[in-house]
Amino acid sequence: MEILKNTANLIVMFNLVDNFYSSNNLGLIVINFLNLHFQANHEPHETYFGGDRLLGYPTHETSKLKDEGLLSPYNIFKNTWEEKTNIKPLAISTFFRKTKLDECKNSPSWGQYKPHRDSKNFDIAGLIYFNSNRLDDGTYIFEKEQDYEPTVIIGSKYNRCVWYDSQIPHSPSMEQTVNERWTQPFFIVYKEETLKLYENRT
Repeated sequence: MEILKNTANLIVMFNLVDNFYSSNNLGLIVINFLNLHFQANHEPHETYFGGDRLLGYPTHETSKLKDEGLLSPYNIFKNTWEEKTNIKPLAISTFFRKTKLDECKNSPSWGQYKPHRDSKNFDIAGLIYFNSNRLDDGTYIFEKEQDYEPTVIIGSKYNRCVWYDSQIPHSPSMEQTVNERWTQPFFIVYKEETLKLYENRT
């Protein structure tokens, strides 16, 4: 489903697919989610907070998923993506993420929307939700990075996939309701000109 919303200077666009993974594939994805190692991290990755990750948006993330066979999470995502979107990826970066309610509440980010754009090395950014069905655990899209209120709120829903242009300002909800918010962020290159940027990244 493609959503368009007219604003004064911008068409905000996002795409949404419910029941993204098939039942069998979702089971394999969740098994991997539960068994892979998560490393304490923060967003934005490139910002150093003096060793205190709670000063950013505290996260726990796996390593980037890799092509390790047909039933690997990477290939399950890649094949499902192509099937559901008809977009052939030239490059994919994806991993699993948890955010913990107690850490978020102890961060200055709590209750503060912080719109950002993702890297220009990717055409598409998005995520899949795994364990919540709430607006407060979803994704907020903004017209401008300087805005204080979102233009669009996308609610989280079990096995829902949402994606948008990587340069559209967006933010996670900064007041999640679940004790742990489970998602699969992903970033995709599908344009040849972007692939050159991706391959030349430092």
